[in-house]
Amino acid sequence: MQKRSSYLISKAFNNYLGASVLTVAATQVANMADASIVGNLIGPEGLAAVNLSKPVIQAIYSLTCLYMSSSTILAGMAIGKGDKEKANKLFSFSLLVSLVLGALIVVGGLGAFDALSDLLCKSDNLRQLTNDFLFVTLLSTIPMMLMYTFHQFVTTDGSPKLISQAVIVGNIVNIGLDIILIKYANMGIKGAAWATFFMYVVCVLMVLPHFRKKGTLRFKIPTLKDLELEKILSFGLPLFFSTALLSIQYMGNNYVASIYLGDGGLIALAICMQLFSFSMIILTGTLRTIQPVGAILKGLEDHKGMKLLVQRAYAFMGICLVVYTLAIVFFPEQISALLGAANEQTMPIIRMALPAFSLHIIMQALLYNLMPVYQFYGHKNLALFLSIGQTLLPMLCFWGMRGHWMGFFVGQIITAAVILVSTILIKSKDKKLSAIFLIPETESNAVFDSTIPTNHQALGETRSGLRDFLQSLDLSQEQVNHAVLCTEELLKNIIDHGHAQYVDVRATKEIISLHDDGKPFNPIGYVDENGLGLKIVNTLLSGNMHYDYRFNQNMVTIEL
Repeated sequence: MQKRSSYLISKAFNNYLGASVLTVAATQVANMADASIVGNLIGPEGLAAVNLSKPVIQAIYSLTCLYMSSSTILAGMAIGKGDKEKANKLFSFSLLVSLVLGALIVVGGLGAFDALSDLLCKSDNLRQLTNDFLFVTLLSTIPMMLMYTFHQFVTTDGSPKLISQAVIVGNIVNIGLDIILIKYANMGIKGAAWATFFMYVVCVLMVLPHFRKKGTLRFKIPTLKDLELEKILSFGLPLFFSTALLSIQYMGNNYVASIYLGDGGLIALAICMQLFSFSMIILTGTLRTIQPVGAILKGLEDHKGMKLLVQRAYAFMGICLVVYTLAIVFFPEQISALLGAANEQTMPIIRMALPAFSLHIIMQALLYNLMPVYQFYGHKNLALFLSIGQTLLPMLCFWGMRGHWMGFFVGQIITAAVILVSTILIKSKDKKLSAIFLIPETESNAVFDSTIPTNHQALGETRSGLRDFLQSLDLSQEQVNHAVLCTEELLKNIIDHGHAQYVDVRATKEIISLHDDGKPFNPIGYVDENGLGLKIVNTLLSGNMHYDYRFNQNMVTIEL
């Protein structure tokens, strides 16, 4: 009998990763193209003005993270436990908050527009460009927040490819409208902002048909009793602080660059921020894969699966970061030319900035993806420190080192050192936790965990091993017989008719779970006139068997 392998976890990771990376890649490529169009059609001042408005965009996104990301994680855990009703109410809660909060931001932002403009822009040369872009950005708040909410929940609901399609189409619209509105309609930087507005609208409209399908999330008006608001805020705070403090970091970095490095430093910083945003293809793509897959694994209390997922994520991310960093170090002139900022005045400072800033990008990615793992397993203080330290410490070190570009990297090293010491101390108190990630190590006698090929010899070995395991627990002989019989019938059906390659069989004192990569098939309520196997299973497990199709895999859970 084979021990648990990473085959199905890797397959689930790859299935979500491809769609997530494609989604983020389409967004960031479009952002780079957007920046390139603005830089070449309006000039480097236009690029700097867009960068000066980024704190507002980041602040809006951070507010959605406070409730939306945590709600999707909790919804994923609920789906893993078979509680679709709770997932529906979490989705509905996020949707309602996005609409109400978005409207309040528009009204408040426009009402305090002059004060906001003074806070963001200290340069008289860039003031009008910044104001023009900022005004339309505020008007885009509601479609922006709706897009974030739909994208997170549709991904968790098992349709990441639809999100990829929506983002690709939306960004094509954005780039096309950039050229039309800036160059041909003579709208200047306002045209770039309106193009982004219509991108959000297109993305929202494209994902709405998802909710017409059977079995998907549904809108259910929630009450406060239905929601664990304390848990939503607890899960959401680390990501909220991380994204909210990025707004402060953007403003602080701009302030430091303007004091110590001048306009050339602001332009170099704008390029660094564009490269940082582009690195989100790796960082956010991986994070958006860990969150939905990890949430469902946590709902199943599948610690081994979580560990395999994290290992797969870091292997992918490490390779990508090495390639990306080498490109930044060896091609600064080409990158600057692409963004319309390559000239004799700016290139010397850009050549100094990019290699040092690439180290910051590496550390940001490696540390950031620890956050959801710490959230899953209740290490809230570590997640919260990561969210604050990763954003504030690089800015403070950049400031303390008087605009030296290595300051960003030094800030990340300090953050990493604190995390390392903290995890060592936590592990010293609980030896069952893994190093760094702090995922519980399940005792071998407390779980039956096996990956089997789809053949009858493996079925016989699994039946025998499962029986021995269940008999070692505090279960009656009747419970053991029923559990083994039902598991055997389900596995036999997968082997004979499912066209799967492998099946993960996992059992604890509470549940037996079967995951396979065969064609979609729901065994609950299925009646075959020519066979009694599934009829017996449904009779014995009435109300105690749950089915879901996630990650392109059948997931059957039996409650003992």
